Amino acid sequence: MRWLLILVTGLALLLSSCGKPGSGERIAVVNWEKALEGHTQYALLQKQKEEYNLLLDKRREQEIVGRTQMSSLARLHQLKLRSRQNFLSADFMTRMAEKQAAEQEQLKKLSNQYAEEVDKDLAADEKKLDEHYRLRIFNLRIKLDTVRMLPAEREKLNAELKAVQAARERDRMLLMQHKIGLVNQRMQPHVDAMRQRLDAYARQLQAQMMDSLKKNAEQDASALQKAPGALKDLLGSVDEELDKRQQGIESLETAIKKDMESVVAKLAKERGYTVVFHKYRTNVSADDITGDVIAGLKKLEIREQAVDALSKKASAPAADKK
Repeated sequence: MRWLLILVTGLALLLSSCGKPGSGERIAVVNWEKALEGHTQYALLQKQKEEYNLLLDKRREQEIVGRTQMSSLARLHQLKLRSRQNFLSADFMTRMAEKQAAEQEQLKKLSNQYAEEVDKDLAADEKKLDEHYRLRIFNLRIKLDTVRMLPAEREKLNAELKAVQAARERDRMLLMQHKIGLVNQRMQPHVDAMRQRLDAYARQLQAQMMDSLKKNAEQDASALQKAPGALKDLLGSVDEELDKRQQGIESLETAIKKDMESVVAKLAKERGYTVVFHKYRTNVSADDITGDVIAGLKKLEIREQAVDALSKKASAPAADKK
């Protein structure tokens, strides 16, 4: 018996390939989607597709989050750099102030030491100066206290006393300035050395600060440079998993389609159908064999399970012998 089976999902392709069926042809139709749902592996297929879509959504989310994080990382790098600069600048000022205070304390001790030495060196001059003015002032005060004199004479004597006292103070001031000059002269080398130490310390701190900034900048730059690669690796691993799952879905779809076509072909041959539609919208009278296809799929599964069981049973003794 001549028979022809055409399994087509598209109506246009169906009509162009076989034309309008003749009156002597037997025609059948299968609700392909319904029959597909009746396949025992359909639930597994749907689960795999859902897992695939969830993983795909996760992949898109990871890409968005990753790119957002990279942008945030760049901004954080700038903020961190400015914060680090401010911290190091404040630390520099604090350390310099501490160093300068310590140096000043040493200079103060040294200055007091030199002042004592100068006082000892000029003690004789200071004593001579005091003795020179003490007698003159004493005599003038005795005259004012014991001798009777006219107001004009007394006023003249008071003026002379004040002049002598002023001269004494002037000479004392000159002696004090001389002392200060001697102390400063002896202190100058130590002051110059202190300035050199402070300058060297400042350069040392600045070098440390620049080195710290450079290391932090290099670490942040390294992190920024690695971020795109890390994101690419992460997405690449997800893409590999997506490809693997897509292949599994396609393999399962192919197996299901093969089972369905096998059952449809068997029914068409047994019943003499020349054309089997998946879907159609024409006024063609056709037998709906959807239920028969579903029943055939279940029988096919039972046979496959039986074959698998026999295969496992046959392989068990061979394994035991080994």
